[in-house]
Amino acid sequence: MKVLYIMSSYNIYGGTPKKTLDLMKFFKGDAVLYVYDNSYPEFKHMFESTGGKVYEGFFGKNYFKHTTMLLKIIRKNNIDIVQTQFSFGETLGFLIKKFDKNIKLAVAFVGSQKPSLIKSLFLARVYKKADFFIYISKYVKKEKERQFHFLLNKPSEVIYNGTEVREDIGDDVISLKRISLLDIAGLTEIKNIKVLIEALNILVNIKGIDNINLYVAGDGPQKNELLSLIKKYNLIDYVELLGYQQNIGKLLNSCDIFVHPCYKEGFGIAVAEAMLAQKPIIASKAGALPELIENNKTGLLVDAFNAEEWSSAIIRIIENKKEANDLALNAQKKARLDFSIYEYTSNYKQLYQKLISIK
Repeated sequence: MKVLYIMSSYNIYGGTPKKTLDLMKFFKGDAVLYVYDNSYPEFKHMFESTGGKVYEGFFGKNYFKHTTMLLKIIRKNNIDIVQTQFSFGETLGFLIKKFDKNIKLAVAFVGSQKPSLIKSLFLARVYKKADFFIYISKYVKKEKERQFHFLLNKPSEVIYNGTEVREDIGDDVISLKRISLLDIAGLTEIKNIKVLIEALNILVNIKGIDNINLYVAGDGPQKNELLSLIKKYNLIDYVELLGYQQNIGKLLNSCDIFVHPCYKEGFGIAVAEAMLAQKPIIASKAGALPELIENNKTGLLVDAFNAEEWSSAIIRIIENKKEANDLALNAQKKARLDFSIYEYTSNYKQLYQKLISIK
């Protein structure tokens, strides 16, 4: 059983490359990777070190060149299964399937965003060619089946992402001050960092709690807007946008509370990592996050957009040390059971065996 993964880049800061790397480590020489964007080449060696073959096709939007190269890779490596995700990769899988009907095509949905009408019409044709669908959460499955009704009748499975305690890549260390809140997220609208800044405004400027800091590890198009909001509330000394970080393990171990207000999270790998790090967690009761966090047992769930609820939940964690410790311990137990690398890779092994048996 040999699997070809089609991936956008080597960006292990993203959940999809990171989990693909974990699968390649597990399947070793039976895993082959095709990357179609040349960003983050510094992480290429990590994929090569798994024992699987790595191919690159930096042809832009030239579907002919991509498809020609992929078909050669499939023949050369005796590929049984092609797994892809994101619309560009899904389209490449569709083209492969048209030229090689013996290949089993698995589409992995890693997010819940609804494509435009024109794109939806095209992707419907693409998805009808696929043999199997993988969803990273029940929430994503529900959303995609709502967007494409025929998916209800397609073979599929929900496989939660797996993770492990982070081993840092770099030696840089950031010293977290005072009571530290941490989120690991891109600075985009759906990650909803605004509500954390608004909650901090309530804590610092209204309730007078001045021994607290918020750190956000990540970057993105909302950075300037968030900096303006921080300045507006006079929170320059209380909020730090750290940009992309390589020392995530150290940050997780150093923070007091992990906060994650995303309102359309497909899974939430950063939340699973915080669970493994045994941290008290406050998250949105939206998207897939309630599948990871059980309210009042493995963390606290609050309204994604209600800054008052966020500030109250933060105060509750700060003032109730025993409850915070119990929540963190329960979260770690759940993550070890449901979101481990072992559970994740074992589920994929069973899935691929099932996929090959489909006639």
